[in-house]
Amino acid sequence: MNARTPARLTVTTMLALSVVAGVTATTASAASPAVGASACTTSVKLNTDVNTTVRFRTGPGTKYLATGQLAKGTKVYWACNKGSTGSAKSWGLVKVKSGAHKNKIGWVARTYINTPMQF
Repeated sequence: MNARTPARLTVTTMLALSVVAGVTATTASAASPAVGASACTTSVKLNTDVNTTVRFRTGPGTKYLATGQLAKGTKVYWACNKGSTGSAKSWGLVKVKSGAHKNKIGWVARTYINTPMQF
């Protein structure tokens, strides 16, 4: 064994870990593909915001991948809903209008989307 063998082993180990990590990341994404407006049951079409920090997901439910968080007060366009808009178990499809995820589309639990008062 010469002086270069440990360095070679370290590079090989790092490469192996990268491959494993890549496979793991691919598997996680495949398990929760993005779900669009076709999942909606109610059209909303409302500019509003979120009332607390909330996870932003690829589909309408906690089984879908969270792609980030929306901070309290983040402006969103609430396009439609899966489930009744009055239900605490429903999900809203939103387009982010401000903040870190601006212009991205995803799902937020309905209870965290502000609903303006109706007259």
